[in-house]
Amino acid sequence: MAITCYFGSGSPFSWRVMLAMEVKGIDYKAVELHFSKGDTKTAEHLARNPRAKVPVLVDGDLTIYESTAILAYLDRAYPDTPIFGRDNKESALVWQRMAEVENYFGQALTASLGLIFRGEAKGREAEIQRDLSRLENELDIVEGWLAESDYLAVDAISAADMTLYPLLALLERVGPRLTADHKVGFLPLREKYGHLAAFMKRIEAVHGYDRTYPPHWREAA
Repeated sequence: MAITCYFGSGSPFSWRVMLAMEVKGIDYKAVELHFSKGDTKTAEHLARNPRAKVPVLVDGDLTIYESTAILAYLDRAYPDTPIFGRDNKESALVWQRMAEVENYFGQALTASLGLIFRGEAKGREAEIQRDLSRLENELDIVEGWLAESDYLAVDAISAADMTLYPLLALLERVGPRLTADHKVGFLPLREKYGHLAAFMKRIEAVHGYDRTYPPHWREAA
């Protein structure tokens, strides 16, 4: 029986899991849950994940949520094409880069975008600008990593890259709104950061990438 992945369109956490399964060549069924319809808050989904979030992975009698836990499970359960390195040293670097992306880049991104898209930006412009400055600093750091290597951690695509790319794609998508309403010096991403642009192109060339692309982004395009 194929794995089932419950995902939300545009969720960077869902996207990283689906990228991992494509890279590993794992057969899976993708089931889209719509946030606007309350699909993640139904009794059926809460039985899968009491936190009412996505992604959720169901593999036989195992149900697991939290995207980093899912990535770790996939790499142990399906070891072909490892995404956490080939030895202890590589594994440590992949986890380190993942933590940096999640704890610094990701937090700066969600902090700034959260206020804007929840309609809470008024009166908090200085706070948003501070978060955007943090985000720019993290982009500079990532650009430096990619100036030295095609990928974040090892010489092939890893879980660290799968963690970063969806966040970059999300930032790129909301870029026009950011530049219209706030002082932003790091957009358009692919014009400002050449190594990052090449990295994104490499990820987009991954076999199966198109299958992971957020459906509602494609429809809007």
